[in-house]
Amino acid sequence: MKHPRILVVDDSIAIVSSLSAMLEISGFVVDSAFNASDALRKVHSEPFDVVICDIEMPGITGLDFLGRIRSDFDREIDVILMTGYLDRDYFLEAIRLGASDFISKPIDTKQIVRSIHTLQERKRNRMDYSEFYSHLDLADFKFVFNPKHFSKFAISKVFNSFLRSNFHIKTTVINELLICVDEMVYNAFIHGTLGLSVRERQLDHDNLQKLIGDKLHDPEIANKRLHFSFSINHEDNTIKIVVEDSGDGFDYESWLKKVAQEPSLNLDEHGRGLSMLYHLADKLEFDKGGRQISISKLLSPIPDS
Repeated sequence: MKHPRILVVDDSIAIVSSLSAMLEISGFVVDSAFNASDALRKVHSEPFDVVICDIEMPGITGLDFLGRIRSDFDREIDVILMTGYLDRDYFLEAIRLGASDFISKPIDTKQIVRSIHTLQERKRNRMDYSEFYSHLDLADFKFVFNPKHFSKFAISKVFNSFLRSNFHIKTTVINELLICVDEMVYNAFIHGTLGLSVRERQLDHDNLQKLIGDKLHDPEIANKRLHFSFSINHEDNTIKIVVEDSGDGFDYESWLKKVAQEPSLNLDEHGRGLSMLYHLADKLEFDKGGRQISISKLLSPIPDS
């Protein structure tokens, strides 16, 4: 891998100068900016691997800058945040925005060099997997879940991380897929696995959670399984997601006729999820009496740089 290109961003000329000099001595190609506006202009016009940015800057802060970077470049650029003090709220917000690492001031040169090398190694691993998956004609994955453990994890988060780490798919497409996955899995759990009625689903949060807990102690329900699978077909440039539950199914044909005639997206609580699937997916199918639902969506790959 080529020498990483580093952009150092801080409103202190002294910090930028000294840190840039130390990084250049360590073998990195370094550029600098003294505010976030100038840094944003540079990352949009030049390729950088890592941005080292101060959090506390006038105008556009380091967190604002990080949010803009993640919005425009997703995970392509690693962002290391520098700060003299990082309280809990700042830390959590930075994590949510996708900070790659944190460095305390005064700067420890060895620490920041190690951080850059670690981030580059992670990126190299991500690229290796991405290269592998992108050259497969078909990638097919299947997961089976015990309903007792359903609430302990978010399938969409795992799915999101896996897609972003291993496949070149536009963020807008991934975001639409995540909405579909949330709706498909939640419906399979609430309707197919637990068999909750409309009245039960309208209970307040605490009573609904108690009801779900009680149902999961029923051996018949506890023995049910939820199946989640997805496949990416590079030959026809599509992704297919399939969710299957162990319930009784439903009259999906009547529902399809109804939603096809609706002039706009149904945002009512009842039927909202399936209506969203109908509009977001390129193809929506049901099987096994409604116990299995699948969507297909055309992918828009990010061109190779």
